[in-house]
Amino acid sequence: MNDLINYINLDENLKQKVIDLAEKDKVKILSLAKKCISGNFSCLRFADDITRLAVILECAANAREKYQKLGISDSIFYDTMDDIRIWCENNNNKGLKNYRWLKNHVSLELFKIGRLQYQFYTCKSRFLKYSLLPFDYGEKVIYVHIPQGEKLVYSDCVSSIKEAKIFFEKYFPGYSYRFFFCESWLLFAENWQFMEPSSNILQFSSLFDIVYSCSVDAQAIERIYKKRRINKSKYPEDTSLQKSAKAYMLSGGKLGMGIGVIEKELV
Repeated sequence: MNDLINYINLDENLKQKVIDLAEKDKVKILSLAKKCISGNFSCLRFADDITRLAVILECAANAREKYQKLGISDSIFYDTMDDIRIWCENNNNKGLKNYRWLKNHVSLELFKIGRLQYQFYTCKSRFLKYSLLPFDYGEKVIYVHIPQGEKLVYSDCVSSIKEAKIFFEKYFPGYSYRFFFCESWLLFAENWQFMEPSSNILQFSSLFDIVYSCSVDAQAIERIYKKRRINKSKYPEDTSLQKSAKAYMLSGGKLGMGIGVIEKELV
């Protein structure tokens, strides 16, 4: 646990709290971690955020053993688990609230390879328009996620996708998929109306075949402004993106999400 805590540069105050808790309630933490490792992450539902963090860190230690057995590098392990720090920071370094997301990391269902994250995913969402998609309901894909905290440089993303294809072929040859898949506000087809052509976001979206878009703006509002304002004129203008998106909305434009794919054989 301590190696991981130090590598991901967890907040010093939070680090000491979770180390103290892990020593004080060792039996409890190990018991909860055992349940999570067996797939019962619901046992953390009523736990406090520090306990959740201690348990997820213990699960991560177990995951590292699985990484080593598969021959996956420590660099990918640590880069993947760095999301723990990010989500603690998103919770004001009070511990881990979003354990449901981190369960993917410690269960070897998601990996950070270069700039992007990749998740084993079976498309069973009832909200997707399968008549427009190049795959059917229930088909396996690799879901692409864009972790926060780094610039979205086009060349880095290209390298990441190429490395991911090699990664899954090498370490999970039994996982059959045809497409990389992404749902994100970054892929919304109308973003060009308020972004510069040279923007990292538009360059990133060009990597995908944007199958369709929808005017569901919750994710865009959260990522750009953190929270929704009833009065659009109250949105801040601290960044160029905030300023241009605000002007776009005030002129009647709507933010949204795009659904995109990349055919594996074309990578």
